[in-house]
Amino acid sequence: MNTEKEKSGGKNNFLGMFTALMVGLSAGFIAGVLLAPKSGKETRKQIKEKSEELIEKSKEGFDMFTGKAREYVDKSKIKLAEMKSKGEEFVERGKEKIVDISRVIGSRAGEVKKKIEKVVEKGKNTAKKVEDDLS
Repeated sequence: MNTEKEKSGGKNNFLGMFTALMVGLSAGFIAGVLLAPKSGKETRKQIKEKSEELIEKSKEGFDMFTGKAREYVDKSKIKLAEMKSKGEEFVERGKEKIVDISRVIGSRAGEVKKKIEKVVEKGKNTAKKVEDDLS
């Protein structure tokens, strides 16, 4: 259970860090542009450069995020395949047990049938004896 908590904590931690990074970059960019004592042309140039930097950092963060997501998907696929395999093994063992049990029941049913036939035969013989004695 601890590993599940650690894994889910890792996801939340990563998303939190990524979000904090994006918010921090945006806030820093806006504050820097607004507080810088530069002309309109210089400010526009700086906005363009900072925007390009922000876009590049966002792409890097997105690539990192998608890479982590792919890792989780791949791990999930492996776990699912393992669970499916174990389930198939369990079903196969269950089928084998059922076959074994049916064989045992079948052989015992034959024995019981023979015993019943003997009892019925004895009953018939006894009934015939009683009939003969009464006649």
